[in-house]
Amino acid sequence: MTKFILLFTILYPLINLVNPYRVQASQQLSSEVRMSLLTAGPGEELYSVFGHSALWVYDPVRGIDEVYNWGTFDFDTPNFYLKFLQGRLMYKLSVVPLMSFLPAYHYEGRWVTEQVLNLPADDKQRIYDALQMNRLPQNVHYLYDFFYVNCATRIRDVIDDNVAVDWGPDPHPHEERSFRDMLQPYVGHMPWIDFGIDILLGIPSDKRATPWHYMFLPDEMLIAFQHARHTDGQLLVTKTNELLPEEIVRGRPFPFTPLWVFWFVFIAGCLSLLRKRIFYAFSGIYFFLLGLLGLLVFFLWFLSDHVATAMNLNLLWTLPTHLYFVFRIRGGRLPGLAVIYFRLVFFISAGLLVLWPVIPQDFHPAFFPVIALSAVFSAALTDGRKVFTSALTYARNMSATAR
Repeated sequence: MTKFILLFTILYPLINLVNPYRVQASQQLSSEVRMSLLTAGPGEELYSVFGHSALWVYDPVRGIDEVYNWGTFDFDTPNFYLKFLQGRLMYKLSVVPLMSFLPAYHYEGRWVTEQVLNLPADDKQRIYDALQMNRLPQNVHYLYDFFYVNCATRIRDVIDDNVAVDWGPDPHPHEERSFRDMLQPYVGHMPWIDFGIDILLGIPSDKRATPWHYMFLPDEMLIAFQHARHTDGQLLVTKTNELLPEEIVRGRPFPFTPLWVFWFVFIAGCLSLLRKRIFYAFSGIYFFLLGLLGLLVFFLWFLSDHVATAMNLNLLWTLPTHLYFVFRIRGGRLPGLAVIYFRLVFFISAGLLVLWPVIPQDFHPAFFPVIALSAVFSAALTDGRKVFTSALTYARNMSATAR
């Protein structure tokens, strides 16, 4: 069955090329036209974990069967990955028949729901005309932004621009959610992805979202459309159909979460203070890895157009300058400038730990042992090592005496 669906996915667009009823430009819709919001559930892969939205126009009289999908891009784009990191990758609108849209979701086991829109003929025609303008070669591309301009918000905007819609009150009146908070239900079972997202997102992600902004997530837009009404009180959605059921069997989360792993690293780092050679090697590798991470955080803040990755306070503990000063750690006495640097690192790290509850950016819990170890290592590198070593030796002797 799967092979048949995949083969049909390839052949159907080719058959459609010779269809005499294939729409080439905007035309007058018939009274039988149907417009629906399609929502696909979250998938297992990172690119699909937040779901997807599309708009389906079906007019059997005019031979129209078109799914408008703003979530596609061209892998052949020059410097694809660099443009993606810079936030300058152009996404585009693609238009395919429904039977070319559904098989990929069936193959991945993701649910797809249709919400049939209750629209008068004039509104449908205006929306369809707007869609034809969107699919012109000069308009088909757009600059993607995860929170503000994506596959869901483009549909919301087309509907809102052409229909007088009352989106109603907040569907979650007892919750105050930031953009970052809204991502948690989708990545809670993927702890390392959750950890990575919290590293890369800055203060703008902690801005309180409004019901209008909720619709950057396909699931939230489904809820918004279900509650929306016309100005005369009629519901925007008249009927909801299940096109595909969910068939994903989700496994258990990976047992080694970032919080457990980095507390283990913290303990191992503290124990390394007992052996000078191990300590210098451990701290050198540790600060080198933090410096590499800091380069990425710095790039996404200052050298990219991503709104969500700007003003990222994680740069305070993933300092790219570590990549220079780490080579001053050679097992002997540090140069004077390196001593000053690591003392500064200590005060920054200690300050972050003390001010943790009032920091305007939401820090992942696993950041705490990472920052704490930075404080320990930087203090040890600046003549504080003897204090830590003595404390650990005392604890070890007490343990041995107790036994």
